[in-house]
Amino acid sequence: MRASLYISSTPFDLALHRHKIAEALSQVQPGLPEFSVVQAEPETGLTERLRLVRQASAYVGVFGMVYGNVDMASGKSLVQLEYEAALAAGLPVLIYIMDEDEHLVLPKHVDTGAPALHLSELKSHLSQTQSVRFYASADDLVARLKNDLLRIFALPEPASLVTTPASVPAVTTPAAAVESTAAETAAVQGTGSGTTILAGTIASKRYALTPPRFAFFKEKVVHLFDREMPDAVLQDVIEYLLAGNTMSAASALRRGAGISLEDAIEEVRKTELVIIDTVQRHQAQTGAVK
Repeated sequence: MRASLYISSTPFDLALHRHKIAEALSQVQPGLPEFSVVQAEPETGLTERLRLVRQASAYVGVFGMVYGNVDMASGKSLVQLEYEAALAAGLPVLIYIMDEDEHLVLPKHVDTGAPALHLSELKSHLSQTQSVRFYASADDLVARLKNDLLRIFALPEPASLVTTPASVPAVTTPAAAVESTAAETAAVQGTGSGTTILAGTIASKRYALTPPRFAFFKEKVVHLFDREMPDAVLQDVIEYLLAGNTMSAASALRRGAGISLEDAIEEVRKTELVIIDTVQRHQAQTGAVK
C-alpha cells in the first residue's frame, strides 16, 4: 500500500519545512505505509495544483506568516484554494500553523498590510473548523505530522505481535513542569481608554475588559471550547490574550478548566487566532472610518 500526501504551503519561507517533511517520509516509518510526497513547484499552475490535490490520499496544510501568491480570478491565495479543493474532494485534512511565540522567523518572511489581514482571516477560519496543530520548528512539525499520520494511516499489527501488558505504568507530571502563576496575580490591570481596542496593553500584562467588550469577545470565541466555560475563566483568558500574554492565558485556562497545560496551550492558540483576526478587523474598520 502506498499513500499520496499533498503538502500545501508557501514555498520560499517554508522551504526547510517542506524539505524535512519530504526527507522524513521518504524513509519507511514504523506502523505506516509508504508515502509519496507531492508538492507543487512555485511555477505550477492552479489547474495542475488542484488536480494533484484531488488525486492525493490526504492533504497536509502548513501555514506560516506569508499568505502567498494570489489567484487573480478568485482573489484567494493558491494555498487557500488548495485547501478548499481538499475539502471539496473529501480528503483527510491535517492543518499545521506556525507558533508565533516560539518559532524563529525572518522579518522578510512576515506579511504586512492586506496580505497579513487575509492570512489572519484564514487562520481564524481554520482554527474554528479544523483540528489545528501548532509547530515551533521544522523538526517539531515533522514530529507532529508523523503522529497524526499514525492516527489516519496506521497499519494493523500482526496478530502474533499483539500482546497484553501485565501493567501500564502511571504517567506523572513532575512538579517542575507546573507553571508558576505568582507573576500573573501581580499583573497590573489597566483599563485604557480611547477607541482602539488594544489601547494601554503595552504597559500591562492584562487588558481589563468592560462588560460590553467582554460580551463582544465571548461571542467570538466561546464556541471554540469543547466544554462549558465559566465566564470568569473565559474573561481571564481573553484579557491575557489581548495583552499578548499567551502563557498566562494558558495557565488560567488550565486552572479554570481542569485540563493539562499542553491541552490548554493548544486551545489558547486557537482562541488567539480568532482574537487577532477580530482586533485586526476592528482596526481596519476604524482606520477606514478615519
